[in-house]
Amino acid sequence: MRNFSLPFVLVSLFLAACAQQPSPQGNALSAAAGADTSAAGLQPRKSGLDQVSAVFAFDLSGASVYVAPVQIDYTKRFSAPATLRARDYELDQKDRQKLDEVMAQTFSEKFLAPRGSQLAASPANADYTMKLSLENFSLAAPLEPSGWLWRVYTEQSAYGVLVGTLYDRNGNAVMRFRDRRDFGDTFGTLSGPGRFERFTSVTFWADMRVDLRRAFSSLDRSLR
Repeated sequence: MRNFSLPFVLVSLFLAACAQQPSPQGNALSAAAGADTSAAGLQPRKSGLDQVSAVFAFDLSGASVYVAPVQIDYTKRFSAPATLRARDYELDQKDRQKLDEVMAQTFSEKFLAPRGSQLAASPANADYTMKLSLENFSLAAPLEPSGWLWRVYTEQSAYGVLVGTLYDRNGNAVMRFRDRRDFGDTFGTLSGPGRFERFTSVTFWADMRVDLRRAFSSLDRSLR
């Protein structure tokens, strides 16, 4: 992820980001996830996502599903000005709540609705519980503008590994998936690939919705 900003005094600032390549820790987590899948008796499915597995004859028809608050594991993939802290690149409580809503709504729209299933308001009233997380998550820039980062241009909005596990009432895993996501990877479509476009909270949330729809639509197709 590469980006640069125009400070309030209109002096150009370049923020170089790390290449998005799997880390040794990420490879270890993937291997562990594969081992857990085998132990749980989940069978791999062909998918456009990195990894999808589910129990034999997986069927969620007419079920109620509670989507738990999203867990986020942040990582640093940028060179930030000295005036910015790591937490400036993290979602605040309001944005965390919005992310939970976007995740649940998109999962319901693209995965549950085709099965005649619906969201549950609490785990006590649900047939299943979906636990979602974003691993190695990094924002291109802080969502809230400041005097220092008045205007930011970037190739994409964020990067993360989207992970989900669906549990039944007894706490048994019945479905798992994992996928690396470049949120907003269609940035620059109008101006050409590899071009920078302005990053704002509006573009970030729009990109999140688009890419989550893609991910959950692909998950839906994988389990047909």
